[in-house]
Amino acid sequence: MNLYSVMKAVESDFLSFSELKNQVQKLHIKGRPDLYEKKDSTLSRGEYQQWLESAETELLVVRDREKSVVGYVILDFKKAGDTNPILKNRCTLFIRSIGISEDHQSKGIGKLLMNKIVKYGREKSVDAIELNVLEFNDRAIQFYENIGFTTKSRQMELLF
Repeated sequence: MNLYSVMKAVESDFLSFSELKNQVQKLHIKGRPDLYEKKDSTLSRGEYQQWLESAETELLVVRDREKSVVGYVILDFKKAGDTNPILKNRCTLFIRSIGISEDHQSKGIGKLLMNKIVKYGREKSVDAIELNVLEFNDRAIQFYENIGFTTKSRQMELLF
């Protein structure tokens, strides 16, 4: 029996999902305190419910043997040619947010979740899977590169 399983999120996952999003927010605050705001919560119940009901968004969770939520991903379907006439029509699966519980990192959950995302993307016949990763997050960048992601573009800034 597998230690972890990936499945669609349900309404009762809200509190666990929200806590994991808060952990990701803390990482972002630590890496870029000039950009990210400290909040008591990064997710409202209403926003979570909208995502569950949306045809363009998919929420997946990773559960351990005790059925506790130890990871999540928010996926969005995007069509490039619909909003920009100079781009070819292509459908991408965009990883809006992904997180693994601090207590469960380095246990293969990220790879399990990414394998599920790739399988899901193939089932939905997307042209690509895309994500954004903050430059300070070397661990995440290395992980994504190790599973085959490459840099498509780079967003730069000039701070004052």
